[in-house]
Amino acid sequence: MKKTYNEIDFIRCVLIAIVILVHIVHFGNSYPLLKTSLFTFFMPAFLLVTGYLVNIDKSPADFAKYITRIFVPYALMVTVFSIMSVYLPVRDGLEELSVPAVMEKIFVSSIGPYWFLYDMIVYGMAYYAVFTLGRRLSLPSRLSLFAVAIYLLSYLLPLPGYGDATLYFMGVLLRQNKADFQKVFRPTPFAILPFLFLLCQQSLWNKWLCVVLPFFLFSFLSWCYRYLPSSLEKSLGYVGRNTLPVYLFHPLFTMASKFYLVCFGFDGTGIIYYLFTVVLSMVGCLCIAKLFDKCHISYLFATRRLLR
Repeated sequence: MKKTYNEIDFIRCVLIAIVILVHIVHFGNSYPLLKTSLFTFFMPAFLLVTGYLVNIDKSPADFAKYITRIFVPYALMVTVFSIMSVYLPVRDGLEELSVPAVMEKIFVSSIGPYWFLYDMIVYGMAYYAVFTLGRRLSLPSRLSLFAVAIYLLSYLLPLPGYGDATLYFMGVLLRQNKADFQKVFRPTPFAILPFLFLLCQQSLWNKWLCVVLPFFLFSFLSWCYRYLPSSLEKSLGYVGRNTLPVYLFHPLFTMASKFYLVCFGFDGTGIIYYLFTVVLSMVGCLCIAKLFDKCHISYLFATRRLLR
């Protein structure tokens, strides 16, 4: 099982690297089509993995702590982002600062890259509620009721979509059926072939590809994981275990990256600039989390330690 989670940590590291990449403004301006294609699989893949990893075998108090450790950082960062949006050009930002406007962003529509945490909170609470209240029902019954719950939430709330709900449900389905991650996503280099072929089918973007592509991606990354040097495996796994602080703080680095873009004028492709920014963002975010832990102020994020 430990090896399985190490493999998942590697996959999560790759996914969080893509998250950082697509939030670099220069990347979106230079490669808009590539950026759009990345969106067809990396967040769906994150949702599937999240649904698979969520543990509902907890007491109500312990699960409430799990939700709180997501909600508090989410609410804090959305508040900061909302305030910044009044003064900076942020998509879907606030026109004027007020408590009701900030509350709307936290509880209804979100802002910036933090919608994913919103999904985790909404679907996680529905998951726990259905499986706890319906513990005497059969597994198919609970899964059916859970599907109804998250699709209803996707209909009633403006942020979570049906696609998000489907991917999260697939992760839950694998978990509840005790599926071995390594047996479901068997490693093979050939998985990259259908992945690339389908990724090039622009007419299918935002349709069913978001369901199919993560399966091919996981199989290919599982194959790549076999050949990682032990030192690199350890470093990437560490990032994968700590995607939350990276996800929380990476906008600080992607926004700041525009100030040193001029230093990479020698590279017309921008590839070196993107790689540098992704690595800097990861290291910087982990250093911020380490500083918070060392100074014993991680309680601001409802946890004793940000780093695992």
